[in-house]
Amino acid sequence: MYRILSILLFAFGLAITTDKVYDNSWALVVGINDYQNENILNLRYAVEDALSIKNMLINQYGFPRKNVRYLIDQEATRSNILKAMSNLTEAAGENDRVVFYFAGHGETQPLGLEEGDVGFLLPFDGDADDLYFSAIDMGELTRISNYSKAKHMLFLVDACYGGLAAMNTRSIKTNTPNYLDKVIQENARQIITAGGKDEEVLEKDDWKHSAFTKNILSGLEEKKADSDEDGFITGSELGSYLQRTVSIDTDNFQTPQVKRLTTHGGEIIFHSKLDKKDKENLNAEEMFDKFLEKLDQKYQNNQFQIDENQRVVKPGSMGLYKINPTLKVKIIRVFYQPSGLMYEVKFKPSIGTDDEWTQSTIIKIDEVLEIPGVTKYGIYNLTAGTVD
Repeated sequence: MYRILSILLFAFGLAITTDKVYDNSWALVVGINDYQNENILNLRYAVEDALSIKNMLINQYGFPRKNVRYLIDQEATRSNILKAMSNLTEAAGENDRVVFYFAGHGETQPLGLEEGDVGFLLPFDGDADDLYFSAIDMGELTRISNYSKAKHMLFLVDACYGGLAAMNTRSIKTNTPNYLDKVIQENARQIITAGGKDEEVLEKDDWKHSAFTKNILSGLEEKKADSDEDGFITGSELGSYLQRTVSIDTDNFQTPQVKRLTTHGGEIIFHSKLDKKDKENLNAEEMFDKFLEKLDQKYQNNQFQIDENQRVVKPGSMGLYKINPTLKVKIIRVFYQPSGLMYEVKFKPSIGTDDEWTQSTIIKIDEVLEIPGVTKYGIYNLTAGTVD
């Protein structure tokens, strides 16, 4: 029990000391339904998606309204987007975060003499037949971002395209002591796109959103992306959540891509701002007392007890994903979090595909189904943190 209590107290200590993770927050939010070029198919919910993202950043995550630039339809020209991005990244300080969100069309162009592709975002005045001069090469935004002093930057691109080069990073593993403190201190340039090359962004009238943005909102607004339930959502947690949920919503026709644009291993952090009343009436010591009261109640209800000899799937073994059994799950590791035992896993479709495994994500141990004759089990040793 002492081990578990220590973890929980440490987690809460972070919640107090990192309430002000950033000095300031900035965002550029772009949504394009109606394109100037009649040959480009118009979208239905890109503007609604952008508005929802803007409101969430301001109302839930404390982005100052004056720091959020919002461009839709005819305002979202190539010139305006690049100028806004340049101004925003120049204004951001060294302890600030920046979010760039784009909902619209994306295109992929193969390179001429070299292998690979280049990904483009189509602005309002873009021409799919003249991408190099009328569209925005993602490399342009990357170059602009690299001039910024901002500590953390996240690109959320609700468009499908290839041409994103992954960087070899000094990624910090989630089980590293003081993990959250470490990733907060290190710089980050992260990108999550709605899908890969030749995939299509799915919109539905039932959702009033695209699949990608619908799940960004559920992941951040409803905190469903907080896989370890520590009160903080990292860029990687959000990316893993989107890979899983968007694939499910689109029957595996659309799989978000999660990558880093530089070698830095930091993480952008999303932590809901405190209620105004709490800020006025509670100091850190009082907040801590309230936390201990809740912790006491949870212990009395046995919410944090786990079996010392818990049966788990062995790392390296495979099963099926309970929420979507068409996905095969490979167990990378088993570890303890305040919310219970968790698996770090990778996914891929279970039938008739040569697709590579996705990047790793975190799920609960009861979300893996057995494949008879394939799934191998062991016993989790809580003290040692190993599977025997």
